[in-house]
Amino acid sequence: MATTTLDEEQKQELEQIEIWKCKQPECKAWTRKEFVKEDLPDCPLCKNPMVRSYKHVPVVHKKGNKKFLVGKGRS
Repeated sequence: MATTTLDEEQKQELEQIEIWKCKQPECKAWTRKEFVKEDLPDCPLCKNPMVRSYKHVPVVHKKGNKKFLVGKGRS
């Protein structure tokens, strides 16, 4: 079992993304900007207005081009 140390977490590569976050400080809901279609969305959890903001999230690297077979060609 692999454990992550604090040093490894600090070295983790981060990227800044645009998000919509709930205006209510008690509500922790947020979503990436590209997943929101409305100009001024409401929070999906508490239905209060959301505001645009930024968040730093870990960078996810794709691990190759995996192809998934469906149907008879699958073994």
